[in-house]
Amino acid sequence: MDLSKLFEMQRELDERIEKQHPRQPGDRRIYSKLLALLVEIGELANETRCFKFWSNKGPSSREKILEEGADVLHFLLSIGNEINVQTSIKIIPIAKSSLDAQFLALYDQARLANIKEQWEWTFNLYVGLMETLGFTWNEVEEAYMRKNAVNHHRQESGY
Repeated sequence: MDLSKLFEMQRELDERIEKQHPRQPGDRRIYSKLLALLVEIGELANETRCFKFWSNKGPSSREKILEEGADVLHFLLSIGNEINVQTSIKIIPIAKSSLDAQFLALYDQARLANIKEQWEWTFNLYVGLMETLGFTWNEVEEAYMRKNAVNHHRQESGY
């Protein structure tokens, strides 16, 4: 798994966003990115409906779940760029005993993703989650690229 291409794509998007939305004095954007990461993890969990024991409604489409997974990856990469994570990190997917346990572990770990060593654990939990959801890395990467193009378009149109 070569992350250098994805980190570079995210860097280009982040630079574009920074130009249109410059940091202000005292801006601690890393915390906004951490919060956004947690929100996106929650949105992904919501689409799987894995915790909604009270409902008979099934999960969203596989495509919608994958799209939400790509949103999580955008913020993971953005945070990784900001803290200068090496693109050659060792990827060891971490899988838990159940989908809800996987989400809880990822959610808990993601709070610390602004620390390099913790970022790697967070990333490995994310990869494990996506595998648990039945996605290959190629599917995740392709979904990221599609969403990255959407995000660039959004910046062009004044999102």
